[in-house]
Amino acid sequence: MNFDGGTKMVQKSVKKYENSTIRNPTTIKLLAEQIKLASDAYISKQIDEKRFREIIYHFAKYHGRKLFSIDGGLNPTIINRIGKKRLELLNIMLDGFQTSLF
Repeated sequence: MNFDGGTKMVQKSVKKYENSTIRNPTTIKLLAEQIKLASDAYISKQIDEKRFREIIYHFAKYHGRKLFSIDGGLNPTIINRIGKKRLELLNIMLDGFQTSLF
């Protein structure tokens, strides 16, 4: 068996995912869509856990006002839009993340 085709296939799917994402979404709804895309890519093994965590941390660090509500929990719009299973995955990835006060 030739294993080179398999690695090329994974590289192509990662590039496909990378080309379809927006690192700086302008609205809460768009942020939720990007989280859904990243979660689905992780679940389907198109990206690895390290890359998925980097994406979620990027959103948390640079788009915290959209991702989190005033009380420190996740924004209700995000919760409603991404669904239960993705929410559980998001909470796992955000475990240990600390938002800055400023």
